[in-house]
Amino acid sequence: MMKKILLAGAAAICTLAFASCNNTQTVKDAPIPVIFDTDVGNDIDDVLAMEMLFNYEKEGRIDILGIALNKSNPYTIEYVDAYCRMHGRGDMPLGFAYNGVTPDNGGYTKQTLDTLIDGHKVLTPERTIDSNLPEGYVLIRKLLAEAEDNSVVLIAVGPETNLARLLDSEGDEYSPLDGKALVAKKVKYMSVMGGLFGNEFDFPEWNIITDLEAARKVFAEWPTEIVASGWELGNKLLYPHQSILEDFTQSHPLAISYKEYQPMPYDRQTWDLTSVLYGIEPDAGHFGVSEPGTIAIDEKGYSIFTPSENGKHRYLTITEDMTASTLDTLVARVTGKQSN
Repeated sequence: MMKKILLAGAAAICTLAFASCNNTQTVKDAPIPVIFDTDVGNDIDDVLAMEMLFNYEKEGRIDILGIALNKSNPYTIEYVDAYCRMHGRGDMPLGFAYNGVTPDNGGYTKQTLDTLIDGHKVLTPERTIDSNLPEGYVLIRKLLAEAEDNSVVLIAVGPETNLARLLDSEGDEYSPLDGKALVAKKVKYMSVMGGLFGNEFDFPEWNIITDLEAARKVFAEWPTEIVASGWELGNKLLYPHQSILEDFTQSHPLAISYKEYQPMPYDRQTWDLTSVLYGIEPDAGHFGVSEPGTIAIDEKGYSIFTPSENGKHRYLTITEDMTASTLDTLVARVTGKQSN
């Protein structure tokens, strides 16, 4: 009898242990909730970054909660809507920076939307400027309000118009919290492409100066951790044009957009891609990370990093012996191929 009791007890312990392990595994493998803030249309690296995110999502590694567009050109809406539909995400929540800082057409969105292959459009949007998309910052408020506390990774790869408006926002139908309090409660960290760090170059970075007051506000007031990928980092990692020619069909919208953006062949800097890679794989060792500190943006748009033990800001670094493997990983994430 005692033997049966012992065996039953052991079985119960094993069952509990198995359930505990399964629960741990489920938590570990739960998709990372991601909000993407992007200026698709200004540079081609946004499209490669977006392709990375959809590949991550198809692998079950992330859940793209929504995309906030900080380029205020109507073709950006159509392009991103159609690109989401191509990836089976016609339900993707989109927001738009009305009266934003870059209203021009850009170099590839309209051209790709107008492209016909065998008489058929390569991108077919259903949402346009007349679709009454919410403001980008309003969309982010809604998505954050619906998310678990301290769970969302926000990846920002353009002028910080939407983010500054988010910080200035008041409570609304989605949350009684103001913007700063909502971010503090819901965002785990922000991976942002912006700024210039180190002593190799000396100029204000484009994402920063394009909406300077927004950038100054975000770096001064954002309440959670910020990890910045500076211009100098993506400048060291050039996406190989051979991948565009060999890894994608030439009717793929990414390949068409890449060719429209600049005459081929060219290898483009991977600025936005680096922020996506770190945002989703922060512990994978693809980059070095600076000591903690504070990033301040001065009145001319220069990024000033001051080390501080309690600082919430860091920036990415890379050594020469890391560049080949990190670039291989970026290509693998864009193409959806396996890489260590």
